[in-house]
Amino acid sequence: MWYCVKCGKPTPREKLIRGYCPDCFIKYVDLFKQIPEVKLTTCPSCGSWLIRGEWYPALSIPEVLEQVLTRELSKNLIDGAKLINLYIESWEQVDASTIKALVELEISIDDKPLRLEKSIIAKIVHQKCPRCIARKTGKFTHLVQIRFTTKNYSRRVLEQVVSTALNAVSEDSIVDIKELVEGVDLELDEATDAKRVLEALVKKYSAKITSSFRPTRFDASSGKWIGVVTYVARIPVFSEEEVVVYKGRVGIVKSIDQKTLLVLNPETGSIEEVDVDMYWRGELKQPVRVEREEFIVKEVIGDKVVIENPATSEVRVIKQSKLLEGLKPGCKVILIRADNIESIMPVK
Repeated sequence: MWYCVKCGKPTPREKLIRGYCPDCFIKYVDLFKQIPEVKLTTCPSCGSWLIRGEWYPALSIPEVLEQVLTRELSKNLIDGAKLINLYIESWEQVDASTIKALVELEISIDDKPLRLEKSIIAKIVHQKCPRCIARKTGKFTHLVQIRFTTKNYSRRVLEQVVSTALNAVSEDSIVDIKELVEGVDLELDEATDAKRVLEALVKKYSAKITSSFRPTRFDASSGKWIGVVTYVARIPVFSEEEVVVYKGRVGIVKSIDQKTLLVLNPETGSIEEVDVDMYWRGELKQPVRVEREEFIVKEVIGDKVVIENPATSEVRVIKQSKLLEGLKPGCKVILIRADNIESIMPVK
């Protein structure tokens, strides 16, 4: 049996800590090189907290205490000591700038476990966060530009897309929203918020994202340029009865369901389900030029149909397709030309 060098109490050797029994070690040996000065920095405008150089919104006092104390106490422990766990047993706000907390510490000292309670005083410091400063001054660090593949998008489409973007982040994370002729600009001051907006637009609308960086000043302390990161989110927009080119053939959009189109093939009369992502793969295109010409059936010879354009007197001989079955002289058909790709369908 071994004995504590302070109180003389018999103590198993494996429980002695540097010659002391656990109780005497806690009572007479200071575990900390110096008493840490604990500061809790909060933004007076939005209530977010500064922890390890980052601002975190909507944290409770115990959560803030746990994270800040874990860092501050760990770096002030004596050699051979390591903080394993920390628990906030209780806390009270003494006044507007002071918090008193009772903390239980689980420490390893020379690879031997030790539990103790310690009373900690933390001072609350008020400092405006970058987000609130940016909102007040109109400054932002991230710009999300929402653009569309066509200028002929409806007001309803614009409102739906903007609503999706805004629902991805909290209202106070937006510095400003600007509606322009070409789309909408969202000004933000947090990279995480910009990322959430972009992820929502990609998931719901198959947006394609490109980015660029515009430096505004050089920060000598960090050795980095500071500026604005701009993201352009281009969203494919289609409308019902719109003529498209799908896999090299003319198609007509019959129905739209967010990321899926139902496209009619005029040659076969079949309707195919098309993912909007095909637009970015080059298999689904919006033609630059679409022309329509009306022809009249002059004669049907077997599977051949003779048609004539009454405006230009142009005569063509076409082969009957499933969609053109039952044509008779006098029937009308439409020639659709999309960027020099042609298709013919009957007039209903």
